Amino acid sequence: MKKYLAPLLILTISYLGTAQEFFPPVQNQYIADNPYLISSAYAGIGDCWQARATGFEQWVSIENSPGTQSLSIDGRISDRSGIGAVLFNDKNGFTSQKGVQLSFAHHLTLNEYNNQYLSFGLSYKFTQFGIDTSEFNNGDPDNPINPSLSNVSVNNSNFDIGFLYRLGRFFLSANAVNLLQKQIDDFNPTEPSTIQNYYVYSGYTFEHRFADLEIEPSVLYQNFAGDGRSTADLNFKVRKMKRADYYWAGISVRSLVDQDFKPLSVSPMVGLKKANFYVAYGYQVNVNEVYQPSSAAGSHMITLGIDFGCRQSKCGCTY
Repeated sequence: MKKYLAPLLILTISYLGTAQEFFPPVQNQYIADNPYLISSAYAGIGDCWQARATGFEQWVSIENSPGTQSLSIDGRISDRSGIGAVLFNDKNGFTSQKGVQLSFAHHLTLNEYNNQYLSFGLSYKFTQFGIDTSEFNNGDPDNPINPSLSNVSVNNSNFDIGFLYRLGRFFLSANAVNLLQKQIDDFNPTEPSTIQNYYVYSGYTFEHRFADLEIEPSVLYQNFAGDGRSTADLNFKVRKMKRADYYWAGISVRSLVDQDFKPLSVSPMVGLKKANFYVAYGYQVNVNEVYQPSSAAGSHMITLGIDFGCRQSKCGCTY
């Protein structure tokens, strides 16, 4: 039986590797004034280059709990075009995904009198999925698992596209992630090759000029074509403006659309922008029946950012 262990382990790792969807999980990072994380069409919108570092750690008191880190930057390279990049790392127990995304976006003015704009974005993404078996135990201390199997990885190159429509303070973004089919190996001919995901993000920003308030309800819909799963985030956010600075508070509720909107989590969040510096914090409470950790095992998100290279565009499409 021992002589079959290594081949079986290789087959298992091969299956797990090809079973991945090759995309960083979308948590609540985009709510912290960073929608570029879910749509390349946002790259270059705004007067400044924006750099944002985000960490999302789930169930922090549990060993080997999931965690996601990302570093993003985007800005304008002309009045109508922008570029961006994202470095990401996602780990869940012995498995991990890390990669880089490079984006280009172009922005058009449909009607300058009612502030109607259309943006297009394209991203190239390289992702490496890996499994660390160095701590695996086969139950036989005299014949441990071959250490050469401890660094197994599968790579994937793919493309994303995004569209963004804006009319005044209304916005609607539609995005397709992983346009290319997955390569299937000889060991797993029945493994699905479809790894496309689809995001729709929409909302409206209400303004109360006398109170210097902005109220922004929004929704993010995600559909995973490989297995038909779908989720929806219902978000509500309030900003208090103070000249160029502001602070905000909000809440996000994630539900399973394909299971009659069964709730998954509730995430209250707060943030502050002072001059060119930005900070946000969020806490996620799980409300699903599968896993309800204690309060000591909550999930935390923190975002730190800086704006630089600020200059106003000559085109309202990138305001």
